Amino acid sequence: MANRIGHIGADYRSRFQLALAVCLLGFAVTYLFSSLERVTAQAEQQGVRLMLNQFRSALVVKGAEAMLADEKLEPLAGLNPVQLLERPPMNWGGDCQRTNAEPGGWCFHEEKQVVVYFPRSPDARATITGQEGAGTEPLAWRVEVDYTTPAGNKPPRAVGLKLTRVKSGQINLENYRD
Repeated sequence: MANRIGHIGADYRSRFQLALAVCLLGFAVTYLFSSLERVTAQAEQQGVRLMLNQFRSALVVKGAEAMLADEKLEPLAGLNPVQLLERPPMNWGGDCQRTNAEPGGWCFHEEKQVVVYFPRSPDARATITGQEGAGTEPLAWRVEVDYTTPAGNKPPRAVGLKLTRVKSGQINLENYRD
């Protein structure tokens, strides 16, 4: 009888160890996936920042070229900045009105003259914008002329091109395909 009780106790002990191992493994996997989501959102943020910096660099060069040629900068407002790059990004979708942009993709809305990015997840959008609970709606930027105001009563002077974020409330990007 002692063997039988000892055997039953050992059986419960191994079941308890198995249950404990499964619980610990579940916590570890949950922590791993939450860390993976956070790192993925940070990587997406870095990719978006890199692309925006490439756009801005190309706009600086284009603005300088136009100013050296004594051209006005105003006609360049609303320009598609991807046209200034040597080659379009790998996740470039072209015209927003003609293509379905994938999450993580870029496109240009010709009519609204904005370059649009579609975040992969709400976490990625929150990381990119710095706003919690931002959802997954697209982000948009517009090329605008940058002005400086000289001292005195002189009129503002165009000094270059800049990329300005368009706030979600300023432009309806939910129906980006017309």
